[in-house]
Amino acid sequence: MAIEGLKSYYQENRKSYQVLTEADCETILRAAFDILETTGMDIQHPRAQKILTDAGAKQEDGVIKFPRELVIKAINSAGKELVLYDRFGNEKLRAGGTRTYFGLGPTNPFFNDFKTGGRRKSRRSDVTDSAIVADACPNIDFLMGLAQISDYDIGLSDVYETYEMLTNSTKPVISWGVSVDGLKEQVDMGAAVAGGREKLLEKPFMALFPGCPVTPLIIDAKIFEKLEYAAQSGLPLIWMTGAQLGSVTPVTMATAAAVGMAELFGGLVLTQLIREGCTIACGFVALTVDMSTTHSAYGSPEHCLGEAMNADLFHYLNLPTMQTGGVTDAKIVDEQAAIETAMQVLTNILNGGHLVHDVGFIDGAMSGALEQVVLTDEIIGYARRMERGIAINEDTLVPEIVHEVGPGGEFLTHEHTFENFRSEFWFPTLMTRELYSNWEQNKMDLRTRLRIKTEKMLTEHRAPALPADIMQKLNEILAAAEKRVLG
Repeated sequence: MAIEGLKSYYQENRKSYQVLTEADCETILRAAFDILETTGMDIQHPRAQKILTDAGAKQEDGVIKFPRELVIKAINSAGKELVLYDRFGNEKLRAGGTRTYFGLGPTNPFFNDFKTGGRRKSRRSDVTDSAIVADACPNIDFLMGLAQISDYDIGLSDVYETYEMLTNSTKPVISWGVSVDGLKEQVDMGAAVAGGREKLLEKPFMALFPGCPVTPLIIDAKIFEKLEYAAQSGLPLIWMTGAQLGSVTPVTMATAAAVGMAELFGGLVLTQLIREGCTIACGFVALTVDMSTTHSAYGSPEHCLGEAMNADLFHYLNLPTMQTGGVTDAKIVDEQAAIETAMQVLTNILNGGHLVHDVGFIDGAMSGALEQVVLTDEIIGYARRMERGIAINEDTLVPEIVHEVGPGGEFLTHEHTFENFRSEFWFPTLMTRELYSNWEQNKMDLRTRLRIKTEKMLTEHRAPALPADIMQKLNEILAAAEKRVLG
C-alpha cells in the first residue's frame, strides 16, 4: 500500500492516540493527489501559473493540474521541522515529530472587554493586553494578535499587531499580512529587534502567515503574492485551509480531508518551486456547519477528530503542521468554554499536533477574550502532565523504602517524598484544592479566580523592555508604514 516515492513516517511519529491508520493516511493522500491531477486548482496569478507550468504542471480549462510526481517532490524537499527562538536567541519550539506547542490566534473582529464584560469591536489595545497575558502564561509558546484592530486603518492593522507583540513579549510571534508591503515591514521590525536580517534568519523568532486558499481549490492572486514573498523571505511560513463540512467541502470528513490536503499541497508545491527546502507548516481545520444556524462550530467532536486526522497525515509525511485549539463556541468564558477547550487541548497533545493556534478564541472564532487565554494555559498544563505519563525507573520504583517504612507507616515525612513530589505532581494555579472550610469563607468560583489571575497578569507582568535604539527603529518603520497607507 505504500505510495511510490514517498516514505511513511507514521510508525516513527506514532503517539498514544490516532484516528487514522497508516493505510488510511495513504488512501486520503492518494485521493488528494487525484484531486490535484484530475480536478486541479484555480491558481489566479499569471506568475504562479508560469512557475507551475514550467515545472511540469498542465493548464487546462482555466485550472492548473498537478502531476503527482511534482507534489511528492515538494513534500520530500520541504523542511521537516519549524524552529523558532525567543527574542534572546534561545530555542523555544521545534515543531516536528510529536512535539506540541500552543499559541494565540489572529484577526477576531470582536473582543470581550475585560473591564465591562461586553462585546465590542477589537482595538489595538487588545493586542497589547493579549501579548502581555500570553507572555505571562507559562504554557503559551507563541503569539498571534488575537484581535483584528479596528480603531486604526485596516491597511496598518497587521503592522501595528506585530509592533505590539514584539514590544510586549519575548516569545516567538507569527505575523500575518494585509499586503506584501505589510509583511515586508513586519520582517523589517523583526530584523531591527534581532540586530539585522542575517541574525533574524539565523535564529528566527517570527514566522509569516500569508493567508489561506479559498476553499474549494482556489489560490487567488493577492494570496499568492504574499505566499511568494513569505517563501522568498527566508523565514518559516504557515499555510492553512478550512474544511467547513457540508458547505465548501463535502460533508464527510474523509473527503473533506482530501480536499484540504490538495489545497495545502498546492501551496506547498509553489513554495518549494520558489525556494526549495523552505519550511512551511500546513494544516486544515475541519469544522461542523451547524445545519440549524449555518454557523461553523469549533467546539464540536468533529473538530477534535479533524485535528487528530490532520496530525496523523502530517506525521505520515514527517512535515510540521499548524492546527487549532483553545477555541470555544461559548459567548463568554464559562463551563462550555472549559469543556470544549479541554477536549481540544487533550486531543492535540495526545495526538502530537505541532503548532496549535487560536488559543483565546470564543464565539466560534468571532471574538477574543483574555480570560480564555488564561483558562487554556491552565488546561494545557494539566494535559501536558498527562502526556508525560508515568516514569518507571530506579528513582520512581523503589520497593526498598516500602520495606523501610513497613506496615502502618507513613511516607509524608520520608526523604523520597520530599525529593520527588514536585516532579511527580502537577500543581494548578487556577483551580482550587483548598479545604471546604477555607473555601466557604469567600466561596470564590472559577470565573472569579480566573478574572483575578488575568487582572494580576495585566497589572503586574511586563516583558523586558527593548533598548531605546531598537524602539527608535521600530517607530521609524511604523511611521513609514503609516505614510505608505495614510499618505
